[in-house]
Amino acid sequence: MFIAALFTIAKTWNQPKCPLIIDWIGKMWHIYTMEYYAAIRNDEFVSFVGTWMNLENIILSKLTQEQKMKHRIFSLIGTWMNLENIILSKLTQEQKMKHRIFSLIGG
Repeated sequence: MFIAALFTIAKTWNQPKCPLIIDWIGKMWHIYTMEYYAAIRNDEFVSFVGTWMNLENIILSKLTQEQKMKHRIFSLIGTWMNLENIILSKLTQEQKMKHRIFSLIGG
């Protein structure tokens, strides 16, 4: 009886598995993003860059071509948004309102 119970437990017991590469990359990217914003908030960006400098290259080496293209598109969008924020920070309040109006009407 005891042997039968052990056999049943062993048969149904799910062994922990190694995560898929894409899952692991997703988790690492999430950690990277959180540390990036924490470093900016705490004004510790230089130490952050030194720690994570090669992560992007490692991740990109494991991705498919389609995933690499998505990454490039999101990088371009992120760069554009950062540039837009820098420009908006230099504008007067009146210029910012004009920008919002043009953004809403698609101009």
